[in-house]
Amino acid sequence: MYDRYRAASVASGAVALVFTLGALPGAAYAVGQGHGGRAEETSPSREGYWPLEEAPGGIAPNVEPEGLPLTLNGDAWIYHNEDIFGDPALVDQGDLRLDGDGDWAATSAAPVGGDGSFTLAARARLAAADDRTQAVLSLPGSDADRIAIRYQAASGKWEVVVSTEDKANAPQVAVTEEQDLPDDHSQGVGDHLAVVFDAPAHELRFYVNGQLANTSTAVDTTSWTASGGLQVGRSAIRGEYFRGTVDEVRAYSGAANPTMINQMASLTGVPDL
Repeated sequence: MYDRYRAASVASGAVALVFTLGALPGAAYAVGQGHGGRAEETSPSREGYWPLEEAPGGIAPNVEPEGLPLTLNGDAWIYHNEDIFGDPALVDQGDLRLDGDGDWAATSAAPVGGDGSFTLAARARLAAADDRTQAVLSLPGSDADRIAIRYQAASGKWEVVVSTEDKANAPQVAVTEEQDLPDDHSQGVGDHLAVVFDAPAHELRFYVNGQLANTSTAVDTTSWTASGGLQVGRSAIRGEYFRGTVDEVRAYSGAANPTMINQMASLTGVPDL
């Protein structure tokens, strides 16, 4: 009915650190308050597209010819449905399954650094919207996440969190989806989550299911670079292991426009995007 592509090895869990949420005074402004406009958009360059249809030997290939693959860790595995009456994958025939107990996938280095414009996206379905904060994607530095897309247990909503410095307990800018609650139905299609950081405009854009959920304009004079690989299903700094399903992971250098984000949110894979 389905195949399991298990992780090649088990790695130890991350040490979770406690961070202070909320931007520094003057570091973030609501859109429309006159703190800068949207910069002219240019075509982004795809650094990684992981459709998560297979992972032979615990390695999920990157569609980009020179791109980094994702290595599965812990009990992470690829579900592959070969039966029309079986449990459907989130997109196409396969997806990544995580049990929230020390499972994740990661690249060996950061596909995008965070010191310039970038776009990250994935489709995710929580097993349960419970009392645990759970990270879908993150880009770590030495002591903080440059950015994390996660389910925030305190609010029961999706959010994007950016650390202003690569320091423990650094202040953070958080952008929260205010309209829809996460789809955690066992037969649901989950939610498509995409974050766009437009460096020239100092703007962070969070899209949920192709729609712009909320926008903040952040003054970030450091633009520090992530030093660790892209994490799927956890924060390498805080843990926050994801329990559920992840599919269609993407990373681009540059800021994707709304049309492109809508295409990414399709329930059919778009390999040429």
